[in-house]
Amino acid sequence: MFAPEEQFDHFSLRIGSMFDMERSRVVQPFEAAIESIHFGSMLVSRMRTQPFVYDRQRRRVASDLIDHIMIRVDLENGPDHRSRPLALVLIDLAQVSERNVTPRHNISVVLPRRLFGKDADALARLHQIPLSHPSALFLADHLVSVMSHGAGLEGEVPRAIGAMLPSLVVNCLLGQRPLAADSHKADLELVLLSKARQTINEQLCSQQLSPAMLARQLGLSRSSLYRLFEPAGGVAKVIREARMRAAARAIVEGGTGLRLGDVADRFCFSSDAQFSSSFKAYHGCSPSEFRASALGDKTAASGLPGTDERVFPTWLANL
Repeated sequence: MFAPEEQFDHFSLRIGSMFDMERSRVVQPFEAAIESIHFGSMLVSRMRTQPFVYDRQRRRVASDLIDHIMIRVDLENGPDHRSRPLALVLIDLAQVSERNVTPRHNISVVLPRRLFGKDADALARLHQIPLSHPSALFLADHLVSVMSHGAGLEGEVPRAIGAMLPSLVVNCLLGQRPLAADSHKADLELVLLSKARQTINEQLCSQQLSPAMLARQLGLSRSSLYRLFEPAGGVAKVIREARMRAAARAIVEGGTGLRLGDVADRFCFSSDAQFSSSFKAYHGCSPSEFRASALGDKTAASGLPGTDERVFPTWLANL
């Protein structure tokens, strides 16, 4: 639906919800297709694409505070019904992802870290390690099946499948953890960022949340805290944007019966006008427009060019 010279840019907006990307070689038109299904507690996607380079650097980790785990199944580049899994790769979106080339054909699932409970830290040690042992490929086959049949599932079945997946992931992957992962030394700054993210998310509704309070909680000086968040544009910006994402989740969860002014109060905005202005600056639409789109407004589901660029980030923010 886009001119050849515009195709890569539009596709990069979609991938840009989680990663930065660039072309590994310039070929026009850029041929790529991606389909995603929302299962309530997880997002499942199939992607076929020309090669591109992706990464997720410290600036992104510090600024968007996405706290999810992605599991990617790398497939043979054949017809869908004959493509077999070659490897499974876990990507912790709270860690830096080094530059790599995406596989031409893959299926991925994104799940919130909170669903893994006490096992989340152990899973995070598998970050970016290709896994091809039998239990990993068993999980990969399951994810291929979820994507192949997911669009036809009805009722509570999608949510039930999403609810059982974290346990399956833990059982398939942690019993076969490679020795190299056990010797992994955590980056101190990433540890601090993780603790900061947790504190910010826990205190979003508190008027006391501020750079000074966060510095005390982390045991850092104000200058050290500012250096930690400098790549993201500063700690105040990170707090403000975290509130914007939490407000979006609250709007979706509250539905049409929720007064938008109550959301502004909950997340410590001084007025409805300030909340609306800040929300539009961050999300690109007003709180009422966002609610209409997220709750199934026909405009959001019309299939017009660019629609998926808006819908997937909304799904991701509300996961």
